[in-house]
Order: sequence, then C-alpha cells, then structure tokens
Amino acid sequence: MKALKTLLLMLPLTLALSACDQLLEAVNKPKANGKAIGAACRHSGRSLEDCYRRNAKVAKSDIFAGWKEMNEYMQSKKIDIVPPPPDVTTGQLSPMEAAAEDHAAQAGSETASAASAVTQKTQGKPH
Repeated sequence: MKALKTLLLMLPLTLALSACDQLLEAVNKPKANGKAIGAACRHSGRSLEDCYRRNAKVAKSDIFAGWKEMNEYMQSKKIDIVPPPPDVTTGQLSPMEAAAEDHAAQAGSETASAASAVTQKTQGKPH
C-alpha cells in the first residue's frame, strides 16, 4: 500500500519534470522572436526606431538585444547590410501615415487661405 502511495505521488512529479524543457521553450519563445526581429532589422539596415514602430507588439528590450548582437557580429566580420525589399503598398495608409497626410493637408489649406487673403488685400489697394 505504501508503494502505491509513493508511486501516485511520484507520477505527477515525474510528468512535471519531463515537460520542463517544453515549458521553458514556450516561455522563452517571445524573447527569441524579438531577438530575431532585431537582428533582421540590423542586417537589413533598418534603424531601431523603425524596427520598434514596425513591431509594436514585441518587447523593445528583446529587439534591441538582437539588433546589438547582430551589429557587433556584422562589425567583427565586416558584413555589409542587405537592403530590404520595398514595402508592399495595400492602398491603405497606416495610422501614422494617415495622420501625417491629414496634417500636411491642413497646413496646405491654411497656407492657401493666408495667401488668398494677402492677394485680396493687395489687389484692393491702388498702386
């Protein structure tokens, strides 16, 4: 009877320890992905800020760690950057691009309004 109790206690412990490496892999996967993203950004010549902006859901510390490791590796081996392919345009603007375009349009309309007001004032006065 005592052997059965010992076996029943050892079984969950054995199962938990056998899956330990799988648990660690699952926990470390986001960190490894962040480092890979950072390394790819450095290899393609992208800046850290651009990499952060493109991968907002990934931890910045992981991206930086990968970027830094790749930077040191590329400098020690004298490896040149590999330019990334051009971005694919979907016809939709990102929220940042839409805000910038909206701001530029407002600034342009304000400038046009000011220019027409100056024109009207100068045309109304005799020379």
